[in-house]
Order: sequence, then structure tokens, then C-alpha cells
Amino acid sequence: MSETTSKSSNGINFQLLQRLKASDQVCPRHGVNLVYMQGHQPFCMVCAKEAIEQQNHKIIDNANDYWHKRRTSDVLAMDSIFDDPTLMDANFDNFRPNSPESAKNLKLARKIASEYLNPATTYNTILTGLPGRGKSHLALSIAKAVNDHADKSMACLFVSVNELFRLIKSSFGHPDSRYNEQNMVQLLSDADLLVLDDLGSEATFQSHQSKNRKEASDYVQNVLFGIVNNRQRTIITTNLGSTDLASVYNPKIISRLYRGINGHVISFTVATPDKREVSF
Repeated sequence: MSETTSKSSNGINFQLLQRLKASDQVCPRHGVNLVYMQGHQPFCMVCAKEAIEQQNHKIIDNANDYWHKRRTSDVLAMDSIFDDPTLMDANFDNFRPNSPESAKNLKLARKIASEYLNPATTYNTILTGLPGRGKSHLALSIAKAVNDHADKSMACLFVSVNELFRLIKSSFGHPDSRYNEQNMVQLLSDADLLVLDDLGSEATFQSHQSKNRKEASDYVQNVLFGIVNNRQRTIITTNLGSTDLASVYNPKIISRLYRGINGHVISFTVATPDKREVSF
């Protein structure tokens, strides 16, 4: 039998064991005779076994820590879906209020973030109003604050709704795609805190004329319902007001989006200038 095959299921090499000899020295910890091989220092078999077990436990603990982080605090960085890469650096510290309304909204967003730190907090938040005012910036800032400061690690996730459906559409015919409908609905449903960014932008997926487009609109609503149906901690940003939202989405979706939003609506009006405007 070769040396590579003369091992038991627990990894002991019997040929090496046969070469061990007992010494007169005794392990002060375990009270057993040390063993040695020709040309090597004596060692305690029990100590050696314990060292291997400790190393194995360390490997297992490290693996468990990695997968725990991957399912919680790493989700925001690794699974979020952006359609504007410049937004990825957004946080409360680099949000620059440019109106009294904007300053008030920053204060409310910080308050909401502090409340979401408690995993028992169950309400949705809506940031609504004109484009370019900072809704997405504040929504991501809330998610980052919770991700970074929660006592118990949470899975926070930021998803551009328009980009989400573009990726799902690209997975059609590719069932093994990371972005297939089942995977995406599961990912978004499981998040402890979810940001649905720019809800309503995917409404261009609809058409007043084309039957195929109408079916696509129904499909979008079915997917959205699957995501929000059982959720109670979702942040929504949208350029649409309540009337427009009600015209785009069916009542079942609206009722889920509006869960607990009283006191948790952040609105931007013409009182806040568009941050994207450039003078030249």
C-alpha cells in the first residue's frame, strides 16, 4: 500500500504512526509520554490532535463569518443595482442641502435611518417629488447608515427599478442567469431594508397601443407585487405623486407601498432647486 493511500478516513497516516517511538519525556499538560521520529523533536500526540481541531474550528468559524456577512452587511455593496454609478458614493455627510426644504428633508431622513436601526421598526418610507433634488441620495444614505451602524447585521439593498427590469428582461431565455425573475424576487424580498429607486421610471415599459407592451406592463406589476407583498421595511423614491402612482399601479401594489408611511414621506417641491442644473 502506498503512503498516499495508507490513510484512514480521519486523515491519519498509518505508515508515519509506525515510525513513531515513545520517549521518556512526559507532556506536562496531559501526562502522556511524548513521541518522536528519527531526526525530529518529541511531541505530544494529544496536543497535536487538539491543535488540528482548533485549526479546523477556526476555518469553520471564518467560513461562517464570511457567509453571515455575505448574507447581511455585504449585500448592499455586492448586490445593489445602480443605473447611475456616481450615486454609489452618496451618504449623509456629502449631502448638500440647497434650500430650507432640503435641510428639513435631510433631518427627517436621518431620523428615519435611526429608527430603521431597530429591526422591529416596520414602516415604509416614500421620497417623492421633482427629479434632481436628492431623493436617491437620501434613500441610499439611509440604507448605508443602517448597514454601517445597526447592532445586529442587516441585509440592506438599493435597487434601481428601471435597471432591475432591464436585467430581468436580459435573462429571458437564460434560466441560469443571476438576474432571472426568481432570483431577483427572492433577493429583494429577503432584504431587511430595501430601497426601490425611481419607481415609475419602468412605466415606459407600458404602451397604449401594443398588446405585447400591455402584457409586459402586467408582468412588471406581477413582479413588483411579488417583491412588496410581504415587505414592511421598504424605501421608495419616485418622481410621481400619489395620483400618478395610483394610475400606474394596481390597488394591491399601492396598498403595500403605503404601509405605515404616515409621517415618513419626504417631499421635494420647486422650493428646492434642481442640483443637476449647470450654468454656462
